[in-house]
Amino acid sequence: MTDRAEAHNTHMPMGPRAFWAVLGATWLALAAPSLWDFMFGQWSAYSQGHELLLLSVVVWLMWRQWPALSALPGREPAWWAWLALLIGLSGYAFGRTQEFIRIEMLSLWWVGVSVLLACKGWAGLRQTWFIWLFALFIIPIPFSVVLMLTSPLKEAVSALATLILGAVGYPVGRSGVVITAGQYQLLVAEACAGLHSMFILEAMGLLYSYLVNHRSWLRNALLATFAVPVSFLANVIRVMILVLVTYHFGDAVGQGFVHNFAGVVLFAVALALIGVVDALLGFFLPDGPLEPEIAPSDASTATPKATVTPMRSAWVMAMLMLLTAASSYAFLPKPQPEAQARANTPLEQLFPSEFGPWRLDPAAAALIRPAFERARQFQMYDQVLERTYMDEAGHRIMLSVAYGRQQSVGLQMHRPEVCYRAGGFTVSHIEPGELQILGRAIPVTRLFASLDGRPEPITYWRLLGNEVIADEARFKLRQLSAGGSGGIPDG
Repeated sequence: MTDRAEAHNTHMPMGPRAFWAVLGATWLALAAPSLWDFMFGQWSAYSQGHELLLLSVVVWLMWRQWPALSALPGREPAWWAWLALLIGLSGYAFGRTQEFIRIEMLSLWWVGVSVLLACKGWAGLRQTWFIWLFALFIIPIPFSVVLMLTSPLKEAVSALATLILGAVGYPVGRSGVVITAGQYQLLVAEACAGLHSMFILEAMGLLYSYLVNHRSWLRNALLATFAVPVSFLANVIRVMILVLVTYHFGDAVGQGFVHNFAGVVLFAVALALIGVVDALLGFFLPDGPLEPEIAPSDASTATPKATVTPMRSAWVMAMLMLLTAASSYAFLPKPQPEAQARANTPLEQLFPSEFGPWRLDPAAAALIRPAFERARQFQMYDQVLERTYMDEAGHRIMLSVAYGRQQSVGLQMHRPEVCYRAGGFTVSHIEPGELQILGRAIPVTRLFASLDGRPEPITYWRLLGNEVIADEARFKLRQLSAGGSGGIPDG
């Protein structure tokens, strides 16, 4: 009876449970506020909706690997493991206090990897490498990268969808990324361009390859690679569905429930196509016969003595994470008091309804203002004022004013040269300039945006607090210095 109890204690020691409970709880103290802000809080508009699913898969994969991971011997953390942990915690504090959501999320990932390396060494990382690779898909893609990569994708999706529908007799046309179907116009935006869906489908393709575990590495690699064209084809089908529904049932139906349902169809079609591709690859790269298992020798079957990382190391790592979480919360950026007062003043009261020969254009509501569509979606501003003035000769000036009480590095305005491209415009002639207003020289940026039948010369400038700053590098440095002092100016 005594021998059986001793053997049981060797396999299931209480030390490791308490060890990982302490580290897990303190890592959650770091991660929970960040994940909540990203998926449900101020950064929720940056979420693509699949992060919670991917996070659940990561938890399931870790639980699946836990017996093998627990069986690995523990170790005293090396100096480089402590250094990696400190770098991760410093990155988290910087990202959290400066509102860099991607640095914040990446640092959480780095802290998790560092803790594993400290406790289980490289053997633990080799055991769980796929889980950490898969977890990277949770981190949001930078918006500038989305726009850069989706521009050709939007053009290609629009062209192919229009070509197919036109070939079967539908009255469709295309101008850039704007599809005309009868009396309706549809803008193929980033969501329909396929980058985000390619991102998650690539993750699912990797997960599929990992779980089926084909013995042909080439088959696994091809399967992951084919997730990209599969996603493209699925997005073409999605756009065609939206065009057909809009053409037959109207714009309200096409942009309502059916638009979201088309996203479900997208993933269903894409996953079915991945399965078909896998079956086709199986004809050319079949799995070979299973290798016979080698019977272990008596020496190899001896149960190794369980070893764990010293508990004092767990407490030190836990205290470091708790201190980082507490200090990051204490130094969260706060809007300046004058910004709170300005936010309560309606922009309509600050700008006249007429000046000189210019009067408000009563038909201005029918115009599209792409520079602020993304801003509304991303909840960037406290107030947005949009007006169009017209003189007696019919010339028009469009005025767009946006105000945000907090212009941090991570949460700031999207510039027109970025957002107009997102709206399908061609942007050119971006150059610095100067505007004379009431005897003061204002540094501005000028550019030219054009869509078929709609040329727009644009002049804009930005304020950080009371300072007009045109240079992008200087603007970033001023934001960083303001964020470091604990008060972020408005703009």
